[in-house]
Amino acid sequence: MKLFSFISLLFFLPTFFNLDINDDLLAAFRQNKSSEISKYFDEKVSMKIINQEDVLSKSQAEANLNYFLEKHIIKSVVKQKTTVINSYSHYLNALLECENEKFRLIILVRRNLIAQMRIELMNE
Repeated sequence: MKLFSFISLLFFLPTFFNLDINDDLLAAFRQNKSSEISKYFDEKVSMKIINQEDVLSKSQAEANLNYFLEKHIIKSVVKQKTTVINSYSHYLNALLECENEKFRLIILVRRNLIAQMRIELMNE
């Protein structure tokens, strides 16, 4: 029984570590710090910000995110849900509220790196 418990723990442990970066990412968005968010970018990031979508290098993705955060100062960040795909990947969904607009944030995290980020204007 102890062996089964140990094996189960080893199997599910990466899932818990994978979700730990969610708090760091949301805190960085609350503080409008693109440099803190970009620390988690993979070498290539599929990024969509409002109407612009492309696969970007880490530095290009940081520049685009920085431009967005300078233009849209975030007042609040509300985590909506986390969807676990497997032990190494999950989606983080949140609502970003700026002064005049609201955005939906969707981040695909693989092995504790951001593989995809989408910031979409909310239709109200």
